[in-house]
Amino acid sequence: MIARGASRAVQSSEIETTSDDPRDFEAAFRLVSRSAFLLARQLGRSTDESMDIVQEAALRGWRYRRTRTGDFRPWFLAIVFRLSCRRTPSWLPLPANWDRPAVDTFTSSIDPQLVAALRELPMRQRAALWLRYCDDLSVADVARIMRCTDTAAKQLLLRGRDALRARLASRLKEDLR
Repeated sequence: MIARGASRAVQSSEIETTSDDPRDFEAAFRLVSRSAFLLARQLGRSTDESMDIVQEAALRGWRYRRTRTGDFRPWFLAIVFRLSCRRTPSWLPLPANWDRPAVDTFTSSIDPQLVAALRELPMRQRAALWLRYCDDLSVADVARIMRCTDTAAKQLLLRGRDALRARLASRLKEDLR
């Protein structure tokens, strides 16, 4: 059961499920699933891989729902972050008759130059910036998702902002030439 009011349910960082009812978990999952997908995409996964990661995170979330403390959103995004950081086995053999994956046609409403500059950053800085500024999570939530201290999260954000600023400035200089 959702413990907070329905008018504030849109802010999924405040969702707390208090029962084992699958419908309550599903409602909380629906509010955070797009953010989880975009986080996996931002960490360099393809559209198909991102969907698989979110699905696996939902299964793990349901399995370990009793171990959760705090809000649903940061807890679930932490699962997605950990799954996105794992290496995917490249040795999995595919049947000979399977087609190659389709071209990734995912589009974003965010400025393409900003997305390209973000993709050049180290993964942890990119994830910290994405969680803080795109998902609008607090520094404490970013730290909890990334399994680091608040100070380390602040340092990641600082270094990420500085690196992003430098990359965007160099791109602007190149465009002006």
